Amino acid sequence: MKKVLLIAVAAIFGMTTTNAQSDKGDFTLAPQIGVNISSYASDADFNTRTSIAGGVVAEYYFSDRWSFRSGLIYDAMGAEDSFGNIDKLNYITLPLNANWHFGSKRNWYLNFGPAVSFLASANAELTDGQEFDLKDFVPSTDIGLTIGIGYKFNIDENTQMYIDYQGYGGFTNLDDTDALPYDIRNSRSSFNVGVIFNL
Repeated sequence: MKKVLLIAVAAIFGMTTTNAQSDKGDFTLAPQIGVNISSYASDADFNTRTSIAGGVVAEYYFSDRWSFRSGLIYDAMGAEDSFGNIDKLNYITLPLNANWHFGSKRNWYLNFGPAVSFLASANAELTDGQEFDLKDFVPSTDIGLTIGIGYKFNIDENTQMYIDYQGYGGFTNLDDTDALPYDIRNSRSSFNVGVIFNL
């Protein structure tokens, strides 16, 4: 009985190793589009801003369970204050994430790690329709932490479709002038759909 158990464990370990090695070194590119729901983490009350985002995600696989996830994302953030004025902060975000693939077919994934966001534009839209540039009052770089979960659907041997949720919490105080009596930091939830191409 012990021999049978040892053979079964060895066979399972062998299959796991073979599967891991088969995906080692794979590189994928995935264009995506999504909806961002953003606000500020702050002692003051802010409402959410909803906007479109998109980009390209790249992954390098170390095994069938682990990959490094990065890319370039057009990341719309900002918030609406209690008077209806909207801050429109748009970034190019570079995530630097570990990605853990799980489930029997590794279709689920959970990613986490830091991200650096570079300010592309910053405008305030007032309730009367006027807009003015905020770029001189907001830091040009935002550093934060990302975490996400998603699911991949197989289309063919080299193509998959995916849906995911990505969350972002910024560490950088956005009030570059120190005029406010409290800190404001970016906070964003993103719901995305994309196509993965295995290169």
